[in-house]
Amino acid sequence: MIISWQGKENFLIRTKNRLIKIGEEIALGDLKIVTPGEYESGGIQVEVFDSFVEVCSEKITVAWVKKAKVLNDQDLERLNGINVLLIGVGGGEFTETKTALEVIRQIDPQVIIPMYSQNPPADRAGLDEFLKEQEATPGAIDQFKFNLVDLPTEEIKIVVLNAT
Repeated sequence: MIISWQGKENFLIRTKNRLIKIGEEIALGDLKIVTPGEYESGGIQVEVFDSFVEVCSEKITVAWVKKAKVLNDQDLERLNGINVLLIGVGGGEFTETKTALEVIRQIDPQVIIPMYSQNPPADRAGLDEFLKEQEATPGAIDQFKFNLVDLPTEEIKIVVLNAT
């Protein structure tokens, strides 16, 4: 699986069989998703509910949320087993850092990929605050390529992506 960030809330997820778009537009291959529900194509499952998009492929579950809120028990049950969490950080149109940290603690993913504002005056300030709270280094890569065995088992890995 390969995840790349297109800026703002937009991500591309490449699997062996399909290309998935998540963000302003949600698409599973050629299938445009415009309403909440469960969708499947080419062995890939996509579920859209509340403010979340969940993608299951290659025994990996990726969840996307732009502006999260602290989760209730029903939401937590629904989001059980998330491997990779794409989450907005830094406030404004994205999740406030304090709330993002709580949601991450609740979901307990193996990998976190933050999305953040790239517009003045915020720029990377929200991301930098988040990384400081997580005690993570600010280096960024163009894409995150991985499979199930590459996922960490002990600590949460934070992956910062460059917008492409």
